[in-house]
Amino acid sequence: MGKAAPYMLKELCGRFYSLLKKEAAHENEPQRILFLLRNIMLLLGLYFLIFPLVMCLVSPRTRGWIGYVFAVLAALIFFGTYRLRVRTGVVMCVTLQLAWVVIFILMYGWDCGIQHLMFEMLVLVYFAIYNGVGYKIGYTAFLFAVRFVLFVYCRRNQPYYGLTENATVVLQIMNMILSFVLMGVVCAMFSSNVESAEKKLVLYNEQLKKQAGTDPLTGLWNRRQMMRYITEKHQKDSNMAFTLGMGDIDFFKKINDNWGHDCGDAVLVWITRHMSEVLGEHARLCRWGGEEFIFFFPDMNGDQVCEILNVLRMRLDNDPFDWKGEWLKVTMTFGVEENDFSSSIDTLLKNVDDKLYMGKKQGRDRVIY
Repeated sequence: MGKAAPYMLKELCGRFYSLLKKEAAHENEPQRILFLLRNIMLLLGLYFLIFPLVMCLVSPRTRGWIGYVFAVLAALIFFGTYRLRVRTGVVMCVTLQLAWVVIFILMYGWDCGIQHLMFEMLVLVYFAIYNGVGYKIGYTAFLFAVRFVLFVYCRRNQPYYGLTENATVVLQIMNMILSFVLMGVVCAMFSSNVESAEKKLVLYNEQLKKQAGTDPLTGLWNRRQMMRYITEKHQKDSNMAFTLGMGDIDFFKKINDNWGHDCGDAVLVWITRHMSEVLGEHARLCRWGGEEFIFFFPDMNGDQVCEILNVLRMRLDNDPFDWKGEWLKVTMTFGVEENDFSSSIDTLLKNVDDKLYMGKKQGRDRVIY
């Protein structure tokens, strides 16, 4: 029995939470607003049920039973959220609260603080109902007018029931707690919505940025991203030592012509894997275009880069590409250009391209520095 009680309590809480999260009968209704409305109705209903008990203790002859009437209305609105549209539910929720504020102030006076509930009503409508600015300004003016009229009325007239100072203090505390709790619930819900939307937007922008700077086939940087990276590095530290490498797949057109573009794409992916394994920890890799690749080696001189590129070149020589059981010998030619601390990035790229072309003329499958 002792172990069953917590389990039953957990199950009941789970069912109750599922009830709060249950969708409405209408399609395309904002689920978070429905969940918020139901929570507000629960809190208001609890307040309305407690109110008569409190009044029995602090001021027995003041018709505190009216709280039970409003508790029933809150329950009806709660269950109505499962059939009504969200907009209707919000209007009914606000109307119930506004009616309570007006009746409460007329009966018990201004000093009990129930008028502060209007701020929660203002925030709720601003974020829960998707209307134009004119509607929201009009709603704000209406709430202000009601509050102002009630204030003026209380300045000139006594409440229907005169409360003792202790009763006023108790109701002030009770209404203060209600106002802050409801405001906190509403703000927490809408702030979490905003934070969630901002997080999704940031992730989406990061994804777009990554896609804009990434070659979709190989997953390497594209030309735009590499140029941005090199330019930023060079602008940040014009005296930074680095070396550029350029690689080109030998006779790549023949591979496409003889074996098809699917084979050519597979070769690009296969070579990218080899380049990443050999160069990945030393350089930034980029698919420059077609079968050409650019490598950016920070803090390395030309001799060091030549040594690493020769490792890659020999690895390709000794590892033919398997295309559907056919073994294809795929080689690469490389050019290397070290930063001379005087040439522009465009000049360095032209020089490394010239070195690559020189390697092609000399027979391919080599590194030219």
